[in-house]
Amino acid sequence: MNLDFENNNFRFNARAAALIFNKDKTKILLYKVDDGRDFYLLPGGRIEEFEDSKEAIKREIYEELGYKLEFEICCVQENFLKKDNKNIMQYCFCYKAIYEDDITKSIIKCKDRENQYFSWVDLKDLTKYKLYPESLNKLIDSEEVKHFIEKVNI
Repeated sequence: MNLDFENNNFRFNARAAALIFNKDKTKILLYKVDDGRDFYLLPGGRIEEFEDSKEAIKREIYEELGYKLEFEICCVQENFLKKDNKNIMQYCFCYKAIYEDDITKSIIKCKDRENQYFSWVDLKDLTKYKLYPESLNKLIDSEEVKHFIEKVNI
């Protein structure tokens, strides 16, 4: 069971996400849901009941992409959103990893969801993409472990 629950106009979820770079760190893998959203996210997903965040990111990346990677923690994000009169609180544990194989496709369909895909994006072109949460731009450029708190009304 995912750590995702609702109570009246409040929703909470816990997520694990990853900054996945290619071997020469010129590209990053971004994730998009094809449902009208105009932004990209980091790959990852919900943490399950009694699962630690590192186990969750390994599981999610394997389920969605088939990649077996080694991850290091790089950030904890606390996101607070207001959307459609709902207060949403999300804790996201972010990890970094390097994809050592050659990139053969720039766009990859998600293995377990029909309307989701991943894109390898050149870091020099990153400003052309709308990223969510906005703190991702700071995180991608950082070598230090970070803690971000972001409050947004959508």
